[in-house]
Amino acid sequence: MAVKKKLITYCAIIASTISGCATSANPNDPYEAWNRPIFAANMAMDTYVLRPTTVAYTYIPEPIRDALFNFYTNLRDFVSLANDILQLDGMNTMQTFMRISLNSTIGILGLVDVAGSLGLPEHKNTFGNTLQTWGWTDSGYFLVPFLGPGTLRDQLGVVPDVYFNPLFWIIKDDYISYSIFAMGQLDNRAQYLGQDEMLEQSLDPYATIRDLYLQQKGYYKFPVESNVKSNEDDFSIDSMIDDENESSSSIKTPPTKQSAADAQLDELIDEENQ
Repeated sequence: MAVKKKLITYCAIIASTISGCATSANPNDPYEAWNRPIFAANMAMDTYVLRPTTVAYTYIPEPIRDALFNFYTNLRDFVSLANDILQLDGMNTMQTFMRISLNSTIGILGLVDVAGSLGLPEHKNTFGNTLQTWGWTDSGYFLVPFLGPGTLRDQLGVVPDVYFNPLFWIIKDDYISYSIFAMGQLDNRAQYLGQDEMLEQSLDPYATIRDLYLQQKGYYKFPVESNVKSNEDDFSIDSMIDDENESSSSIKTPPTKQSAADAQLDELIDEENQ
């Protein structure tokens, strides 16, 4: 019951911010006024809690981390399977079903990725993708506390995905559910430890992460137009250099006195040789 109440609160928080935060000039990021404070809070949490814990997590022997990752991925496959069915995607439904069947049995509850070794790679799917498939095509960038980057559509899609996870129905202890969720977050964060330096050097880490996410997902639906409009009379250094090169190539250099004398000398030499 505690998890269900938290999910309801989660939806209420998102719904309460939609109407009053669409003030950004960037059409890809209409909720920037809301997003930036949330980003700052998430970065503080990452700096003081998540990243140090993730660094400690990387000292766990790799075989154990791989087994934990495979177990979490197998749970994620149930979420993907539900969304594959909702999207009427027959090919991916069959592939994901085969992955779950192989990894949950031969792979010992997903600890070993047997399906991946047999040529059945993981196919991630979410309810956000399902909403996109059925008509919600354009959605602005939207951040939620304690979660990573996403759009409003994808953040709302987290709630049904929780219900698609079998742990929600099997495990009744919230602490165990949170522990498994935290394990997945740690493993996911460990994959981005090498990019921390890039963010430290960035003038605007918020915009860097936002743009990388939107470009990677193909969500840049609204190109931001420049305030400077070009026309035929605009000055350009490149065009000036090109014009200068073209004019210099079209003008023939008149022969100098020295070149004319050389030509006469060549004629005399030719006559003597003849």
